[in-house]
Amino acid sequence: MNSTKVMLISDLGAAACGMELYFVDGPSYVAHDSDRLVYLGTSGTSDYVLAIVDAENYSNADIERWISLREAFTILSEVQAELLVEAQAISNWIRSERFCPQCGSEVRSSTFGWGQRCVLNDHELFPRTDPAIIASVIDRHDRILLGANATFRTHMYSVLAGFVEAGESLESAVRREIFEESGVHVGDVAYRGSQPWPLPRSLMLGFAAEAISEELIPDGAEIKDLRWFSREDLRLALESGTIDIPRGVSIAHALIRSWYGEPLPEALNK
Repeated sequence: MNSTKVMLISDLGAAACGMELYFVDGPSYVAHDSDRLVYLGTSGTSDYVLAIVDAENYSNADIERWISLREAFTILSEVQAELLVEAQAISNWIRSERFCPQCGSEVRSSTFGWGQRCVLNDHELFPRTDPAIIASVIDRHDRILLGANATFRTHMYSVLAGFVEAGESLESAVRREIFEESGVHVGDVAYRGSQPWPLPRSLMLGFAAEAISEELIPDGAEIKDLRWFSREDLRLALESGTIDIPRGVSIAHALIRSWYGEPLPEALNK
């Protein structure tokens, strides 16, 4: 017989203890404030359920902190990170889609959380996904382009990304986004993989792109700095702590690691 493990998500993030997610054993132990229980799936001998809760009602629980998805990717195992991505995507959708797009009436849970129905006209809604591209851009010297986003914490650099616009192919989105954010023109584009990214409800589609120009012009809005890195440049910068890059199971890290060719070094002063 399977046990039931309930993940808690509030507007502060996901409940965590140590380097793992915090689970409540069974939905009957979830505080009465939860306005939605959502079945996430089964793994091994456990059924996983999401509870969308108010963090204040769990101040006496064994919860060390509430973590964001970005932090989770740096500390959680791959299995728990994937589980949280699914839960966060559903939670974001439920919190944001409270009214029918056809008539404005309230919507309520349908099919145990994966669908919602309008209380007036029975119109059914399901979670939507917005496509976004993320690309490792490599120049003729085999250097990778990394940028510091205005929203990143100090010293964080990553590959560039952006949303796909209406009527746009993925390849065109790569070329447009890279040029808009860096001034670099891109030629060949090759697909490398994907990752759900519920910030708020995206699917990140990863590419490797060939740069056909090298002059860097940060857009000054989203991107505050840009640099070309050789493998030696990146190794020295990471080991010294001059910069940091996305870690864990993020697709950004996977794209950088694929170009680098081996596990990436950590800062020596950590």
